[in-house]
Amino acid sequence: MDLKQRKLNKSEWESIEVPVSSSENDVLKMIIAGFHDVNTKTNNHLSLISYLKIELTPKMEDYLYTKYFKPKVDKVEVDTRIMIPEYNITHVDSNIQIKGADKIRLERNDDANILSQNIYEHILLNHIEKIIYYKKKGDKKQMSFHYFTLYKLARNTISNVNRHIAEVSKKILDSVETDIDISLVINNAVEFIERNESLLKYSDMELYSHQKEIFTLCKSPNPKLILYMAPTGTGKTLTPIGLSESHRIIFVCAARHVGVALAKSAISVNKKVAFAFGCGSAADIRLHYFAAKEYTKHKKSGGIGKVDNSIGDDVEIMICDIKSYLPAMFYMKSFNKDEKLIVYWDEPTITMDYENHEFHDIIKQNWAENLIPNMVLSSATLPKLNELDTTIPDFKNKFPGAEIHNIISHDCKKSIPIVNKDGFVVLPHYLSENYDDIKQTIAHCENNLTLLRYFDLNEIVKFVSYVHEQKLSKIRLERYFEDLNSVNMTTIKLYYLNMLKSFDSEKWVAIYAHFAASRNAKILTRDKPGTTGVLVTTKDAYSLTDGPTIFITDEIEKIAKFCIQQAAIPAIVMDDLMKKIEYNNTLNEKLNELERELDFVKEQAEQSMQNGVSGQGGGVSVQGRSKSTKDFKKLNRDTDGAAGGGGGSSKSEISKLTQQINSIRSILKPATLNDTFVPNKHHHLQKWAEGMVSKASFTSDIPDEIVNEIMLLNGIEDTWKILLMMGIGVFINHENITYTEIMKKMADEQKLYMIIASSDYIYGTNYQFCHGYLSKDLNLTQEKLIQAMGRVGRNNIQQDYTLRFRDDSQIVKLFTHNADKPEIRNMNKLFSCD
Repeated sequence: MDLKQRKLNKSEWESIEVPVSSSENDVLKMIIAGFHDVNTKTNNHLSLISYLKIELTPKMEDYLYTKYFKPKVDKVEVDTRIMIPEYNITHVDSNIQIKGADKIRLERNDDANILSQNIYEHILLNHIEKIIYYKKKGDKKQMSFHYFTLYKLARNTISNVNRHIAEVSKKILDSVETDIDISLVINNAVEFIERNESLLKYSDMELYSHQKEIFTLCKSPNPKLILYMAPTGTGKTLTPIGLSESHRIIFVCAARHVGVALAKSAISVNKKVAFAFGCGSAADIRLHYFAAKEYTKHKKSGGIGKVDNSIGDDVEIMICDIKSYLPAMFYMKSFNKDEKLIVYWDEPTITMDYENHEFHDIIKQNWAENLIPNMVLSSATLPKLNELDTTIPDFKNKFPGAEIHNIISHDCKKSIPIVNKDGFVVLPHYLSENYDDIKQTIAHCENNLTLLRYFDLNEIVKFVSYVHEQKLSKIRLERYFEDLNSVNMTTIKLYYLNMLKSFDSEKWVAIYAHFAASRNAKILTRDKPGTTGVLVTTKDAYSLTDGPTIFITDEIEKIAKFCIQQAAIPAIVMDDLMKKIEYNNTLNEKLNELERELDFVKEQAEQSMQNGVSGQGGGVSVQGRSKSTKDFKKLNRDTDGAAGGGGGSSKSEISKLTQQINSIRSILKPATLNDTFVPNKHHHLQKWAEGMVSKASFTSDIPDEIVNEIMLLNGIEDTWKILLMMGIGVFINHENITYTEIMKKMADEQKLYMIIASSDYIYGTNYQFCHGYLSKDLNLTQEKLIQAMGRVGRNNIQQDYTLRFRDDSQIVKLFTHNADKPEIRNMNKLFSCD
């Protein structure tokens, strides 16, 4: 994570102009609509009427039902009537006449093409057919799976679903309801809920509960401080886009890339954005073109030329770093009433785990001099309301009548299992034989429900099923879950916590012994204890599936060398690689000198041109006539001789240097690594994963030109260059910005197999990782551990995720209450005026 408080560079400016994907854009539009109606739901899947784009009328519904759905429904209903005599058959008049124009329009749509589309009614019918098919076969599990799926899909917000199909769905659900056992659904929750492709694919898009709450609270006109805590990857940093519908937002972020990502999303939905990064004063603030009110125009293109950044009337979202908050605040105050502004402070706990940090004085000054009465402190790991016993009274004293709100969310739509150093999944019931310890762990989890995200659903189901079968708990499934609508991943995990509290010490000893004896490793042990899963370049690479992995460590060099050492690259191959790299490094030094010299000569030529040519009327004058910038090439030709005062010497020198550079580039030696040594390539899997399930194993996809570009960079460790050939990048604060930018681009495009990153990169890294390692060298606070874990599973898809701890004491720390947290002490000290 780059915490340098500097201005945006060129690549960052360019990145905000790249539109987000259409699916991301749909989410952003839903958030904006959700601000005005927090119960809004959207679903882009199409009913037949929507697909055909014809007017919905009862007659047209009847006609389409008869033409496209009736044959399937008739067959299902005949089978249903045999098994359930009281079932009422659906009757629809099949002799329906529609308008000639509608008939012509329908004839233009090929029936086979319509049947091949994912029309929502067909999805419902497929599940209806399977419910009846498996009921007929007596397969209760499969019947329940399709029943549960239809039950959920029938409640989705799909426009214009054919009323007859909706009615048939309801009748089938009602008729088979008595056959459904909720305990069977719970016992198969991994398949029914977590891995149910239909539920994942066709679900509604709606606000998270924490977004609904904050949108509602921010409509109050009173001053307010909102502590906004929700799990990572649940849209907290997109919430300001919704809030900007009624207020102007000042978004404060220590990590610049978080602000850049927000800007990209905001600009994609035409929000007017400004930037205050590395500002000494308001004069350093820059407006995006959408926010520009006064500007010059390019004569040729007609586009926006120079923007007057001092006029910010239209700015909706000001994005700033910590250093620039006060200039940004006064800038926004000059155009808006205080009560119409909201300060949205992202991750205020950054640096709070240090006793002293250069940011601390800036943060204290920002809080003390803040004049905005509405503030949101947003993070996955904020102190609780009762823990901020200095900060909250200070805010209320400064803004009389201020409301204090505490939003704590535990939205949990996926499972990201914690795996210990021996390859076993960790859950509270595995932590201790002592029931008093278990009760303390449960209390801690209940006070930190964001941990539910890291409870493995599969292991929970095993525990719940065993306790239920053995009748060891008084909390019965049937009483806890009233109906299928109350069954989801979050409620099952909460039920598990409640169940854990229901035992006595004697029972617990027996339960613990059973699970200790029957516990199976998630990652197979093929080496000595404590090393399971760590051989990421050889034996364990196959287990890293679906997407990239992040390895968080504070000993980058050590882990980098370990990865190369364990790759077992033969000495002869390594020697050849190192010779090529050293050869290229020598040429790189010469290239660097020549490129600096070329830049200098060009700069001198340009300076000479500017000195020898006078500008007139917004253009430049050459040989007595006015020239605009379109004559720049002609201008170069006219002034080449004058440049450097040596006739054609400048042009000749530039040509000579360019030829030398090209000549050296042509003799650079390409360095490549055989696929046998690149994790999860075909030959690598053949060597290291024989007999293992490796179908979903993830590998890198790095273009040769990127490898060549890295080889040409100066100041890059040779080990990093070899790692890149293996598909592994390194995230660390580095002087060579080009290397960092290339790694960011590769990470964003999911081209890298793995990234080795220092713990500084744990806040707000928005790249999609499926697996994460936490090295044993880390010494993180509980809050920082949760932030580190939040790097995994940020996308919207339920894939195979793991968090692999190399030191089990870190897991114990995660599940243990700690009253003396540096984050709490520092927030009370810095977020106060005393």
